[in-house]
Amino acid sequence: MIRLLELRNTYKWGGGPDKTIMLSAQRHDPRRVSVVVAYVRDETDREFRVGATAQAHGVTFCEIIERSKLDLRVVRTLRQLTQSYAIDIIHAHDYKSDLFAYLVGLSLGRRRPALLSTAHAWVILGRRGELYRRLDLHLMRRFDQLIAVSRATKAEMVEAGVPADKIAVIHNAIDTTTWSRTAVNGQRTLDAELPQDGPVIGYVGRIMPEKDLETWIRAAALIGAQLPAARFVLVGDGRDGLTEHALKDLADALGIGSRTFFTGYRKDVRAAYASFDVFMLTSRREGLPNSILEAMAMGLPVVTTDVAGAKELVVDGSTGFVRRQGDVPGLAAAVTLLAADAELRTWMGASGRQRIEREFSFTHRLAVVEDLYERVVAARRERMLAAGRPTANRGSALGQEAR
Repeated sequence: MIRLLELRNTYKWGGGPDKTIMLSAQRHDPRRVSVVVAYVRDETDREFRVGATAQAHGVTFCEIIERSKLDLRVVRTLRQLTQSYAIDIIHAHDYKSDLFAYLVGLSLGRRRPALLSTAHAWVILGRRGELYRRLDLHLMRRFDQLIAVSRATKAEMVEAGVPADKIAVIHNAIDTTTWSRTAVNGQRTLDAELPQDGPVIGYVGRIMPEKDLETWIRAAALIGAQLPAARFVLVGDGRDGLTEHALKDLADALGIGSRTFFTGYRKDVRAAYASFDVFMLTSRREGLPNSILEAMAMGLPVVTTDVAGAKELVVDGSTGFVRRQGDVPGLAAAVTLLAADAELRTWMGASGRQRIEREFSFTHRLAVVEDLYERVVAARRERMLAAGRPTANRGSALGQEAR
């Protein structure tokens, strides 16, 4: 059996990667994988809720407080955790947890577990984001195995010099039983909060610059000019309220403020999706957007920019429309067409749901990941045996001996 440490650094309620981590921890075959989930939390983050989610689902969870930008006490705690649980693989999920995993590996030397990272996306914009991206890609070359959540993400990694043979493309996936119209009985629960009747154009995700929601609001204004009854709903929040405040000002300036609704964080976003008629994503940075998986699973047609893995999910003209990043008129025209044609919406929504069921099953994805874990651990053991070294540290609080 593989002893796995899932490692992540994020804030508040997390995002798409955190849904994948938590569902994986619940669904792994216990005969194949034993999971510990560890999150590094900034001590100033008073809204952190990932731990509560883990506890609610019975996940073995450890929350580690970070007191500075690079708190090396985190490395010491992670090293102790790795030894206590006799971890075989540390699976990291972002640039900060990649760094921590690498430093833990260095501290353990030849006794270290295998290191694996998933490249979800490098979403921070600007010079700082590019610096973090470059440093992360440099670190990844030293990992035993990497997962890219889309073909576009793998291409970006290879272009940066990461060996292609280290990278497995494993798309994100979704639990199609939980994510379905029938699971919420088809209730349009936001309707009571929205004035008047008319098509609802929706977004679910973080309210952050990389989502390019300025383009979203500008497209909404063009849609609203063609469809006066249309309403626009953005579900989610950001690290702070600055981006949301700027977007509200823009909506007011464009004359759609009274028809644009920011709901904030919603615990059960399925009900929000059930209230939408069309889902629109305008991101500039993504890996493989979980929000598109969710929208398609809920039977919604999707209009998206051609960002990374989004165009690997949405089949243009079949399950929705794909337009260039920043293409306000193109995005608006596609949404307007769907919002005005109920028959087209129904057909594209059904096609999207079928595509998710056929190609993005969470059960299938998890089996693929478990196979990969077993290959990675076996390969590392073979290398260590060939070098005449111990394969892992088993001198732990569990009373196991080094193999």
